[in-house]
Parts: sequence; structure tokens; C-alpha cells
Amino acid sequence: MRIVSLWHSGPVRKLDLICIASWVRLGFEVEIYSFAEIAGLPEGVAVRDAGEVLPAHWMERINPTHHPERLARQRIMNYSDLFRVALMQKGRGLWLDTDVFLFRRFEVDPARPFFAWEDGHRIGSPVFYVPQGSPMLADYERVYESPDLMPHWLGFRRRVLKPLLWRLRGRRWTPADLGLTIYGNDAFTRLARRHGLARHALPRRSFYVWNAAETMRFFDPAHGDDLWDDPTVIGVHVHRKPRPNSRPAPGSMFARGAEMAAGILPVIEWEDG
Repeated sequence: MRIVSLWHSGPVRKLDLICIASWVRLGFEVEIYSFAEIAGLPEGVAVRDAGEVLPAHWMERINPTHHPERLARQRIMNYSDLFRVALMQKGRGLWLDTDVFLFRRFEVDPARPFFAWEDGHRIGSPVFYVPQGSPMLADYERVYESPDLMPHWLGFRRRVLKPLLWRLRGRRWTPADLGLTIYGNDAFTRLARRHGLARHALPRRSFYVWNAAETMRFFDPAHGDDLWDDPTVIGVHVHRKPRPNSRPAPGSMFARGAEMAAGILPVIEWEDG
């Protein structure tokens, strides 16, 4: 199963390069989609034109009005969620966020969904695959064809109540004002349950043994040794990364990952401090 991901443009963070190198080290074929050339990737990683999957102008359709300070971040986040589903519709492979570090190889049945519980009630979006023809993908087609990208799968509060209150108050709104995860985690969970696919979700420990601030342990020498030899942990999504380009602390998982990537990546020029 090919691994696919998206890096919009600009230099790739050192943390992400090491994560991508972990995929290559385990023998996966890897394709990174982008709107620009990407330097420093492991040899053999193919760079594809993201515009062939979902044109960049789709980001112009994602415009939160209540929190304009989120505009740049939300456009990328929402576009990325829509983009990974478009990749599934084209049968391009298994999606991993570029900040997912893999410990061991795994197999994916092309005929079955592959994702995992991120916590006790939500399916994560950083690891995502559904086969072509899945009813989840048909639900997204309705959104792609709608003029405002309004997701019809939202719960009553966000789909009906909040828009009603905003209209009564004369307040402008767009679907982007309904949340950062309306096309991602929240959508995947609701649609997987709707179509009876949630039973395929892997246990949280497979990719989300650490969540949120816990993922700072990836950079801490005091944590992580037990995960390398734990067969129930396939990888970890490094959600929090305040200094992704800084030299790893000796003995940390980040440092060990960098050492393992030494023969795969070009020489990394770290930032000190």
C-alpha cells in the first residue's frame, strides 16, 4: 500500500522529514503532493502536483468569518481534509500526516478501511484510508458539489441550531465557522458510524498512544523507550511540536529517529536553541 500525504509549499520541517524517512526505512512507496518543488526529501520519494487532485483555488472557498485570525491555518486544515478524501476517491493510497512517525511496517487490505480511534469517541484523521466505492466517499461528493461546501453530516447543534441563531442575530456565517474538524475527525467518525465502518477502526494505541500535549514526550529523553518494541504501537502522531527544526535532545525518540534517518535523508542542518 502506497503512503500519500500533502505538503502545501515551503521548506519541510525537520521533524516531518524524519517521519517521512521512517516510512521509507520500512519499505513503503511514498508520494508527497505539493504545489511547489520540495527539497531535502528521502531519495525515492515522489513529488506529485497537488493541483491534479484538488486545485488550490478550493482554499479560497474556505473562509471563516467569525475568527478571521484562523483564516490561513483553517484553509490549510480544511483543504487537507478534503484533499485526503479526494485521494481516496482516486485510489492513490493510504494517507498519513507528515508528522506521523512509524515504528514498524504494517499491511493494509485494499478492500477495507484503515483508520484508528484517536480517543474514546473519535476516529483520527492523520491515518486514513477507505477504498474506492466506499459510501463515505459518496457523502463527500455531495459536499464537493455544493456551492458553499456545507457538510450535511453534522449534528443538530452545528448543522441547525447554530446557523439558526446566527441568522436570527443577523450575523454572517460560512460552514468554516462551524469548526476546524468538520471535514476531518468529526466527519470521519460520524460517517464511519453511519455506514457501519467504525468496527474496522484500530485501537487508539496503534497510532495515538499519546495525544495532544502528551506527544511532547517524543522530544523528551525520559519517555518512549517502551514503544519501540511494543507490537501494539505501529506509530505515533506527533501532534505538539513547538520546535520541530531544533536539534534533538540526546536519548529522545526524536534523536533516535534522526539517527535511523541518517542514511536516508540528506545531512540535516539543525537550528540550535
